[in-house]
Amino acid sequence: MAAAVNNIAATFSSASRSSPHVPTTPTVALSAASSRPISASWNPHSVLPRSRRSSLLGIYGLPGPRPRPLRLPRPSAAPPPRTISAGDRLPDATLSYLDRSGAVRTVSISGLTRGRRTVIMAVPGAFAPPRRPRWWSGSGPSFGLSAEGLVKRAAEMKQRGGGGVVVACVAANDVYVMRAWGEQLGAAEAGVTMLSDPDAELARALGLALDLRGGTEGFGMRSEGYLLVAADGVVKALFRNYQNGGGAAIVRSDDVFKVL
Repeated sequence: MAAAVNNIAATFSSASRSSPHVPTTPTVALSAASSRPISASWNPHSVLPRSRRSSLLGIYGLPGPRPRPLRLPRPSAAPPPRTISAGDRLPDATLSYLDRSGAVRTVSISGLTRGRRTVIMAVPGAFAPPRRPRWWSGSGPSFGLSAEGLVKRAAEMKQRGGGGVVVACVAANDVYVMRAWGEQLGAAEAGVTMLSDPDAELARALGLALDLRGGTEGFGMRSEGYLLVAADGVVKALFRNYQNGGGAAIVRSDDVFKVL
């Protein structure tokens, strides 16, 4: 009986050895001596004994003082330009107008005044009434010359100045409004050039800009009312349109003729 059992066991053993091999996943046993921490390649402190490992304090030291908050300087408003006066050279600016064909043309102040006498009158707005308390300030002398008066006496101004005087009227309106206003005044026939300063560039450069924003008239940045006489780009006289208050004398066109 024992011999038979042994024969059966031997048969199963030989059958097991002759069966197809089933691949298994190999396992790799890492010995304690050959294994290293994965972080050893980039953390040199890990190879040191625990008692000698550096701490953050040992590497970087104690934390420094708390950083102060960054305070950027506040943008300061640019000082307003100095108001031009007699003896100053006119700053250059570009003005616009419509020629007889309806094309938009530009002219610079330097080109307008070079080598000749020039009378430039500015008003806050075309077609606007000549008197508005909000448009004037101060108590100095005012001039009684309006755009209508400028057109009427333009020929006399040209004659007083020897015939080479340029007479122009400027307002912070577009070229089409200035053209229409000039046609109503008869400016072309009188030899008065109607010039547009739409961005108040000239008024700002002269220090004569007038801030009329917030009013019901629909104005924005405009020009003060003034009249200046220049010779070859140099201001000979400046008359600002102040309110006639406190008994101040009114500058008339005759005063302009004296300068010419």
